[in-house]
Amino acid sequence: MKKMGLSLDYNNICKDYNTVYLDRDNDDPETTACMRKVLKWFDLFLSDLLETFEYNINRMNQNTPVDLSEIVKKRFFFYSLEKEIIAQTFILQKSPIAYTSLGDWANKNEDSLVIQNDDEGEGVYFYFNEGSKVHEWLLNKLSDCSLDEVPLQEV
Repeated sequence: MKKMGLSLDYNNICKDYNTVYLDRDNDDPETTACMRKVLKWFDLFLSDLLETFEYNINRMNQNTPVDLSEIVKKRFFFYSLEKEIIAQTFILQKSPIAYTSLGDWANKNEDSLVIQNDDEGEGVYFYFNEGSKVHEWLLNKLSDCSLDEVPLQEV
C-alpha cells in the first residue's frame, strides 16, 4: 500500500495568539490559552482515534507502549526559542513493533498511523496507508480543517 501524509496546522484549532508560532515559553495570556486549547483538542482527538482503532502508542524505535500523555504535552507540540523542539515520531498501532526508521515503517503494511511533530512547532504530520480506514477516519474527523498532503519525510 502507498503511504501518504497530511499536515494539520494549529491555526485550525486556535487563532488567538500574538506570535508567529505557539512558543511554549511564552506566558502571554492569549498564547497560553491557545496552547491549552490545542492540547485539550489533541487529547480528545487522539483518545477517540485510539479507542476507535484499538491502537496503542509506541515511540518509533521502541515496542513498549507509552501513555497518551507522552504525546499531549507542550514539549511535543510547541517550539521553544530557548530550547527549540525535539523531533519526535510516535506509531499508533495494535501490535507493539519497533521500527529502525520511518523508511522501515513505510516498507511495512501494518494497520497503523504515524504522528510526527513539525520542527518549527506549527503543526503535526499524520502518515498512514492511503485509502485505509484510518485515512477515511482522519478525513471525516478533520473535514472542517485545512489539511495539506505531505510526502513522507524521514527525520
